Amino acid sequence: MTGIVEHYQGLAQNLIENLGYDQALQVAEQYAWYGVVEEIHRLGGEQGHTVH
Repeated sequence: MTGIVEHYQGLAQNLIENLGYDQALQVAEQYAWYGVVEEIHRLGGEQGHTVH
C-alpha cells in the first residue's frame, strides 16, 4: 500500500508543479484520481478533506 501512496504523492506534486494547484485539482477530479486529489489537498495545506 505504501507504494500506491508514494505514487499518488508523486503524481500530485508533478501536477501542482506543472499546472498549479487549482488546475491540478481540477485534472485529478476530472479523471477521478481520488488518491491524488487527497494528496493535492494535503500538499495545499488543507487538512481533514474527505472525498465523496
